[in-house]
Amino acid sequence: MANERERERDSEVVRAAAEAVRRTWRDPREDLARARLEATCDASKLSAVLHGGEESLRRTKALSSLVQAQPWASKKDRYFLGREELHRRGLEVAMGIRDLVRKENLTYEDAMTIRKLVDLPGGFELHYGMFLPTLIGQGTEEQLDAWLGQALSMRIVGTYAQTELGHGTFLRGLETTASFDKLTDEFVIDSPTPTATKWWPGGLGKTATHAVVMCRLFLDGKDLGPHPFVVQLRDLETHLPVQGVEVGDIGPKMGYNGVDNGFLRFDRVRVPRAALLSRYAKVDRDGRYAPPPKANAKSSYATMVVVRTDIVKYAGEVLSKAATIAVRYNAVRRQTAPEPGGLEEIILNYQQSARNLIPTVAKSYALIFMGQTMWDMYGRFEGQRDSGDFSALPELHATSSCLKALCTWVTTAGIEVCRQSCGGQGYSLLSGLPSLYTNYVQNLTWEGDNTILCLQAARYLVKQLHAILAAHRGGRPQPELAPTVAYLAGTVSDDPFLDVSRQDYEFHDLLSFEVLDSIMAQRCLFVAGQALDNLEANARRLDAEPKIGEGAAWNASHVIMVKLAKCHGWLLLHRSFHGKIESLRKEGKVLDASLRVLESLYHLFTISHIEDSLGDFLEGGVLAPSQSQMIHEATQALLLKLRPEVVCLVDAFAHDDYSLNSAIGAYDGDVYNRLYEMAKRSPFNDTQEGPAWDDLLKPFLIRRGRKAKL
Repeated sequence: MANERERERDSEVVRAAAEAVRRTWRDPREDLARARLEATCDASKLSAVLHGGEESLRRTKALSSLVQAQPWASKKDRYFLGREELHRRGLEVAMGIRDLVRKENLTYEDAMTIRKLVDLPGGFELHYGMFLPTLIGQGTEEQLDAWLGQALSMRIVGTYAQTELGHGTFLRGLETTASFDKLTDEFVIDSPTPTATKWWPGGLGKTATHAVVMCRLFLDGKDLGPHPFVVQLRDLETHLPVQGVEVGDIGPKMGYNGVDNGFLRFDRVRVPRAALLSRYAKVDRDGRYAPPPKANAKSSYATMVVVRTDIVKYAGEVLSKAATIAVRYNAVRRQTAPEPGGLEEIILNYQQSARNLIPTVAKSYALIFMGQTMWDMYGRFEGQRDSGDFSALPELHATSSCLKALCTWVTTAGIEVCRQSCGGQGYSLLSGLPSLYTNYVQNLTWEGDNTILCLQAARYLVKQLHAILAAHRGGRPQPELAPTVAYLAGTVSDDPFLDVSRQDYEFHDLLSFEVLDSIMAQRCLFVAGQALDNLEANARRLDAEPKIGEGAAWNASHVIMVKLAKCHGWLLLHRSFHGKIESLRKEGKVLDASLRVLESLYHLFTISHIEDSLGDFLEGGVLAPSQSQMIHEATQALLLKLRPEVVCLVDAFAHDDYSLNSAIGAYDGDVYNRLYEMAKRSPFNDTQEGPAWDDLLKPFLIRRGRKAKL
């Protein structure tokens, strides 16, 4: 009874203070609901556009419901798992998806959707992603009979071992060797140097039993370059390494720790001649070599293109997750009252927060649309390739290389902008943002280092530019240019584009596609001219040939070449975004109000990029210094216009709470209760004393307490 009276007394004491605080407190769920009511765009219609149609969107939602009912797909403890637990869970997820596909008779596309929803990579990633495709693409019928059935049934688990400690992108420099022994009809695979150690293959550390190993093929001492071999690494009964193989895990990484990336060394390991995947390149019993036909070399080239195209598509999906979390949190987080006792302001209403996040939303849309454009481009190429026409491959390779680099750079930087925009909560794993970053950042390097890919794209661009100028100087007709580089013809045209710098533009002029396209294309032309001039100047300085793509002069011109590729990529993103809006307008599937919002988002995407890179446009004379203020004002005006729409714009990405797994990015905006409940689930909270109490903290505190009394 006395205790009840004390509690009542306590309540009376704190009542006035509690009422004062509650007067200025707002339920974040109500803030987010109000934000949605302010919007004029239709999130559901935009969702269908972003997901490739209503049916695709419905299918994704149905699969999400299905997978959330599976015990192995739970994310409740995801952020509290250690590395070994993550590895085990990743394997359970892969096995669970496989069983679910069989049980529910799901398609391959369904399985890929589920994989993205669960978002926990494990030791089987390269089995499906590289081992099986390489077998199918490069194995003979006999080799497929030997390995494919076992691989599909998972009696053997494969990986793809190419990258070494000393070599990654430069494949000709690989040091793992495969030497043919005519006497025994076998290849001897060896790692002759420390840098020949295979390093990084996913699943290699503890999961894979076999690997496709890229080795330099030697016949009678002659180096024939890298070739793929299927090599058994572990005993199928004991899972121990076979004789001559040293294999293990490379240790914890910045992220992606459910995957056991590994190392691999060979000490004169013998494999049969049939281990060489021989659909194209062959070695006969007498050690005679039959090289692959030229047509197939192009086909193998195309395989890299499709992977990079997929990376471009996936970039927008990842950035849109980060943007969804950050926008929702910034739309409910309040800070700094204008006067004592006043209502604190929503952070997204502050200009810098809007400048950070709304252009990031615009970039997410641009990347998603670019992914769709790239897949359309690849689909057209596939149709031509099937009839033996590879003429579109150089453009496709340059475009996919350029965009793989730019889109992964944009996504990685964008996730970090979103994380920082969420203040302290962005540092917490419970926000979902740190894991999103650390698991994605590998994309900057794998499937082609971004700098190298930019140089490959620049090589194509400079070759086209060189051909245009050579034809012009020689009085010959201009070469036919692929659509993505047709603007380069402006180099030799008297009036290639609207002369932006000589016009007195106002804000509304910038809302013209023709004007923005002119600004973006002229910047590319300026940088392309710089690149060619730089190459020729370095050739003179070094007394070398101005070779395109190799040599001393090219190596001395890398910085401007990478810049050229980036500028070209931004132009492609800008054009793809506008092209998608025009397609939607013609189809009539999106209401005018939503189209107007999309147009404003597109304008912000391009104009904010011009603002961020203003030095390029001023240096090239594309814009006059007096026009800089116009760019700044246009950006600010678009931010104000889009602020009421931005919550619905991220809702349109249609990432459900399960997919995001974020305490601060859930649809209902109940940020603080979710943070509290998720934190309580930490294993650290299983006991009040904590894991170090008995053997460390208790003796230390009690001893110090006794000394203090003395």
